[in-house]
Amino acid sequence: MFSKSIHSIGVLTGVLALFGCAGSTTDATPAVKPTPTPTVSAPPADGGTYATVTALKAAFVKAGGACPDFKQTNKITLAAESAECSTNTVISTYVSSNDISQLIQTVKKLNADLKTTGGNSWLVGANWVINSPVSANMQEKLGGKIVSF
Repeated sequence: MFSKSIHSIGVLTGVLALFGCAGSTTDATPAVKPTPTPTVSAPPADGGTYATVTALKAAFVKAGGACPDFKQTNKITLAAESAECSTNTVISTYVSSNDISQLIQTVKKLNADLKTTGGNSWLVGANWVINSPVSANMQEKLGGKIVSF
């Protein structure tokens, strides 16, 4: 009987030791926190909006466009504001996308009347247009869609 008691005490001690270790909250090795991966946010698919042609110019330049001779002329029909960046780059903002659609239809009709394809591509955003030889290159950074004539 004495050996059964010793055996029971040994089993009980082993069980207590096992549960005693399981309750420990300290790890043998410190936890390594992962370094967060920086996220690169894409531009809005529709290109978003710009309140002014000056704000559009800043975004255009930040995206890699050149605007060395910025002159706000407000000459573009239907545009709220428009500016020339150079002899071959014009940027403009609009009150609504309907104004842009109307402008595109007018240019397409003009090209048809003149029997020309124009060979032109614009980058068109929610309320803005960039008419430049580099328009297609700006789409990845600014969003919007390419409209070709």
